Amino acid sequence: MRTQIAKMRKEPELFENEEAILTNPGFYKDNLRSGWKSGYLYLTNFRLFLWQLTRIIFQISLEDITGINIERRGFILRSKDALCLSFLRSGGEEVSRVWIIVKDIETWEKKIFERSLVQIDQEAIDRISLELDPESQMIVTYIWQNRFATIEELAALCDAPSHMDILLKIKEVINPAAEKTIGYPLLVFEKSKIDPETGKKILFCWWLIGGERIEARRGTLFDVFDEGEYLRIIMELFGINEKNIQLKVNEDKLIIHANSLERKYQEEIPLPARVNSNGLSKEYRNGILEVRLEKFPGSYCEPVGALQEDRRPERAWQSRLEKTK
Repeated sequence: MRTQIAKMRKEPELFENEEAILTNPGFYKDNLRSGWKSGYLYLTNFRLFLWQLTRIIFQISLEDITGINIERRGFILRSKDALCLSFLRSGGEEVSRVWIIVKDIETWEKKIFERSLVQIDQEAIDRISLELDPESQMIVTYIWQNRFATIEELAALCDAPSHMDILLKIKEVINPAAEKTIGYPLLVFEKSKIDPETGKKILFCWWLIGGERIEARRGTLFDVFDEGEYLRIIMELFGINEKNIQLKVNEDKLIIHANSLERKYQEEIPLPARVNSNGLSKEYRNGILEVRLEKFPGSYCEPVGALQEDRRPERAWQSRLEKTK
């Protein structure tokens, strides 16, 4: 019977640049009163999902995971350790839970935590650096300041005789020191990853593990223009498929949700006038989202600059927008 099932099972088709990190037979349930569903559990650099013969029956983007722990749960007339994952459903407002039983559960817990919940700050970098030699400190500082680095860059930085010297520094010095200090390795190699600051695809580089570094977070750049009967909002929104952009209007506020497997946006933009939610149109090109909103007749429009304060640095989107016209 097991042989027949193995022959029937097809491998899931992964997305471009998606790589499997762990895979094992497993079980899941999303309700304590429901039964366990079986399949093959996959952890990739983008998501966690359960594959059942020919289809995915459950999946979570790693960015949506908000918590993880191990609990005892009933399983076939006995109790077993199960991973309990808390995560945000689509839209980012509702928190749900799911329970997973899989072999080598501690490894799964650690890898999921590393990929979804670990965040590195300056204090962690300083603590790890105290355990390192000068060359290893240079490597860590360079990646911390630049977000990522190729092996060629790191070899040139340290004037290393070969790439192997850098790899040994990372695998035998830096990551063991990080595991000793913060409980997890610090640097991870990615064949392909989207830079959360620029939206560009970066190939074959070393990155800090986990989510984006805390200091790197910033609000999305946008501008609001008063055009008489309409408001026009232009904002940078890299690496998103247009069909995954959701817009909501609450009279004097534009709410934007945009998700992909690699990144997530959520922005609330205050509007200088009351608008009609039915009079909305949008266009998305070259990483630039343009939204047009119809104002209510006679609606007073506050000065746009008063709403945006200092969020109006020189825009890189202006030249790209011209190219789309």
